[in-house]
Amino acid sequence: GTTAIVSPTVVSKNIWHSLRLQVHVAGSDSRTDVWLDGTSIPSLTTTASLGTAAVSKVEIGDPAKNRTFTVRFDSLSVAQVQIDSAPPTAPSSLTATATSPHRVDLAWSAATDGVGVTGYDVWRNDVQIASLGTETSYRDPTAQPATSYTYRVRARDGAGNVGPFSPEASTTTGLSLVPDPIIAAAGDIACAPAGVVTATTCRQMATSDLLVGGQLDRVLTLGDNQYEQGTLDDFMNSYDPSWGRVHDITSPAAGNHEYGTTNAAGYFEYFGAAAGDPAKGYYSYDIGTWHLIALNSNCAKLGPVDGCAEGMPQNDWLEQDLADHPNTCTLAYWHHPRFSTGEHGGVLAVAPFWDDLYDAGADVVLGGHSHNYERFTPMNPAGVADPTAGISEFVVGTGGKNHVLRTTTPPSTSMVRNFDTFGVLELTLRADTYDWEFVPEAGGTFTDSGSGACN
Repeated sequence: GTTAIVSPTVVSKNIWHSLRLQVHVAGSDSRTDVWLDGTSIPSLTTTASLGTAAVSKVEIGDPAKNRTFTVRFDSLSVAQVQIDSAPPTAPSSLTATATSPHRVDLAWSAATDGVGVTGYDVWRNDVQIASLGTETSYRDPTAQPATSYTYRVRARDGAGNVGPFSPEASTTTGLSLVPDPIIAAAGDIACAPAGVVTATTCRQMATSDLLVGGQLDRVLTLGDNQYEQGTLDDFMNSYDPSWGRVHDITSPAAGNHEYGTTNAAGYFEYFGAAAGDPAKGYYSYDIGTWHLIALNSNCAKLGPVDGCAEGMPQNDWLEQDLADHPNTCTLAYWHHPRFSTGEHGGVLAVAPFWDDLYDAGADVVLGGHSHNYERFTPMNPAGVADPTAGISEFVVGTGGKNHVLRTTTPPSTSMVRNFDTFGVLELTLRADTYDWEFVPEAGGTFTDSGSGACN
C-alpha cells in the first residue's frame, strides 16, 4: 500500500536543500521523521503502521499539483533490525552449597541464546532474590541458620526474552546458636566523583555490593576511603552512594588522601564519632570475643616529627589499650602496611605498632595503601616467619580505586599476591580462631581463603 503524509511546509525553488528522512519499519511500532535544512517538520512525523516489509519507494513533492521533486541522496544508510523472539535455554548444572549458617553459594553452567545472554535471575523458594549480569555464580547473603532453601535460575537476553528455569538445587544451612561475627575490610576505595567507571577503575559500587544484605557485623575501611583530597563533598557524592550504604556498621581508618583536606576534616565530619577523636584518629572496640584496634598511620600529621614513634601519645595509648584488653584474639588495622611488595612497599614508620602488638600476642594486622591484595605468613617485628607467636598481615588495597603493579621479588613470607582483582577480605571471628576469605567483585575469579589460630 501507499502512505501519504501532507505538510504546509514549502521550499524555495532553484536552490539545494538538506533533507533528512528517517523511517523505522516495525509494524505498529513504526515511526517516520523528516528534517528540512536541519529543522524537524512535526507534521511529517508519524507513528502510523508501515507493516513489516521493507520500504520500496519514497516520493517527495506536491500531491495537490501531482508533481514530485528531484531528490539526490548523498548520505544513505539502511539497517535491518533483527527481531529476536527466541528465549535463551535453561541454565544447567545448578549447585547450591551452604558454606555457613548465613550463606549459600550457587553456581551453574551458562545458558545459550541465538543473539546472546545478557543476565540471569535467581529465585529462592519461588521468590526472585537477585538479577545479575552474565556471571554464572551467586552468593546468597540473606540465608538464615537451620533453614532449607530451593533455588532456580533463568536467563535473559537483550530483547527481553526470559528462558525457562534451570533444574532446582536445594540445600539446608547449619545450626548457629551464637553466630560468630563476620567482618569485611578493604581500603583505597572511592574515586573522586568525576572518576569514570571502567573495568579497572572506580569500582567502589561493585565492591560495596559485597557488603550489603545484612550478613556482616562490621565493615573496616583501611584508609584512602575517598579520593583525591577526601573533602566532605566528595565523600557525599562518591563514597556515600556506594560504601556509605553500610555506614552504620563501618569502623574506619584514615589514609593519606583523607589528609589532603586540612586535618582530614571531611573524613572526620563524614564518619563522625565512628572515626574517633579528630585530633587522634585512633580508637578500639570489641566484637564478639575479639579486640579490634584502629590506628592512625599518618604519622607526620600526629606530631612534630613522627606521631607513630615510641613514646608518642598514640604509641603510649596503644600499649595501655593492649594491657587493658587481654583478649585471646586481637586484630589491628591502619592504612600504611608494615610489610608489602605492592606499589609503595613496606612502611618503617609503623614498626612501633608492630612491636607493641607482637609483645601483646596480637594475631592479625590489616592494611591498604598498596593497591593490591597480599597475604603474609605470621611474622615477628623483623619480618621473619614466626608460626608460634607471629602476626598475620593482610594488605587489602582492593576497595575499588585502581590497581598498581610492582614487580619486586617478594620475600618468602609473602604467601599470596594479586594485582588485578577488586574485592573485600571477609573474616569470621571465632572464639580462638579465625577464617579468612578474599571475596572478589561480581565476575571476579581470584580468591584466597583459609584459617588461623589466635596466639
